[in-house]
Amino acid sequence: MTRTVSSFIFPAAALLLAAWSLVGCASSLGPGYTVVSQQIRVTFASQPSPRVLVDAEYRLKNVGNQNLDILDVRLPGRRFSTAGTVISWDDNVISPSESSTNPRDTLLRFPARWTIGASHILHFTYTISSTPEADDDIGISQDAFYLPAEAWTPQLPQPRGVFGFGGIPPSKWELSVQVPGEFLVHASGAKPKQNRKNRQIQFVFRQSSADLAPFVVAGRYREARQQLFQSQDIHIWSRGELDQATLQREGESLSRSLAVYDSLFGGRGKSRPPLWIVECPAEFGCRARRDTGYSKILFGDEPAASSEMISQDTALVLPPISGQNPETFAAPALAAGWLGYGQNPGFYEQQLPMSVLPAFAAAQAREIAAGPEVREQIIRRALAQVPVDATAASNSDLRIFRAKSLLLFYALHDRIGADRFRDAMQHMLSARRSRGFDVTDLISAIEQESHQPIGPFVRQWIKHPGVPAEFRAKYSVTSGAKNCLVQEATP
Repeated sequence: MTRTVSSFIFPAAALLLAAWSLVGCASSLGPGYTVVSQQIRVTFASQPSPRVLVDAEYRLKNVGNQNLDILDVRLPGRRFSTAGTVISWDDNVISPSESSTNPRDTLLRFPARWTIGASHILHFTYTISSTPEADDDIGISQDAFYLPAEAWTPQLPQPRGVFGFGGIPPSKWELSVQVPGEFLVHASGAKPKQNRKNRQIQFVFRQSSADLAPFVVAGRYREARQQLFQSQDIHIWSRGELDQATLQREGESLSRSLAVYDSLFGGRGKSRPPLWIVECPAEFGCRARRDTGYSKILFGDEPAASSEMISQDTALVLPPISGQNPETFAAPALAAGWLGYGQNPGFYEQQLPMSVLPAFAAAQAREIAAGPEVREQIIRRALAQVPVDATAASNSDLRIFRAKSLLLFYALHDRIGADRFRDAMQHMLSARRSRGFDVTDLISAIEQESHQPIGPFVRQWIKHPGVPAEFRAKYSVTSGAKNCLVQEATP
């Protein structure tokens, strides 16, 4: 089952729907509907303040075994500052209410019963803006914006009831993006059609099931292109001019990182689709969400890097690209493209220790690019964040648990060896593609590849306070150096 932003469906219901389809839809076993067609329109406006208008329309047909009175939908979450929401059912405006089954959902009550076989139009409009005061906001500025592959469109679930089904997008649909004529636009879907009118340009991207969750990044950018490791094309978008000598040097560094990701996790695909590295539209909409505590561990006293994957192929970076090292800043985020961003339903909700995998991959890439001494530097900086006399309460400290999680992967790497660790990673990702993975999948893959009982080791590492004394001793440094590292690791 593949989760998209525009729909979500429980695994059991998805299996039921698939089986129901195989028998020719002769009869329905529960309440449900199909999305006959849908279209999502995005319009950017810079005045009087920068904002994005979202217009989403769905033609729905009741193909279940009963009439429907209500439907729960999920509107954009708190990360998105939305206003002016209007929801209509055909030509009737609906006043939504909070769902009694889930506070995150919105309950829609239809003006009249939605009878079996009937089709209706469900329509949403709202604006998304960016507020510097919000800690978890997205980036929208006067000349650029992005909408990540996460829940900025309405999500349509199956109806309530046993064997309920519905909400899956049609195999083909359109995402249109209207922006000022000088903007560059990158979005999910096939190569777009373009239509210019009154200093505006509209891009229409044809979506398919292979595109997964829709996303958009657009702005008044300048583009540079490079071809890197194994003919990997890179598009670099910046507001300023990019120094070609710097691009060449950093492109070589990024090539080494991509080679590490391929070696550790397997290739992204035979076609090697292009990657985009884009300067973040607004610092306040990028920094807060990406400042996850790993930059200091990975880079030490080097200039702070901030980056985030917003789709399978696009990374936003801070600080600004101009005159700095865009590929180096993007490398940690790009690891998410190998680890399931947009490919499995659990990637967005992954918890520690598994959510540290992109950071561990980036650390492996840094070791290849900068030399083996980087490994011990990173490990020692992480150890400096975990108290020697850690108490049970320390596991509730997110900064400490992040460091512990990163160190767990180093400990596993040491315990079973680089080759078996690589085989286990690739085994897990292959087996769980499109289904997500957690720490139990990691344990199973490592045990299968190493023929060692690794579960007790992982569980002890996660549950017990601190890190094992033998691991700390292996990477110990002098007391003076330790004090320096502790100061370095302190925010």
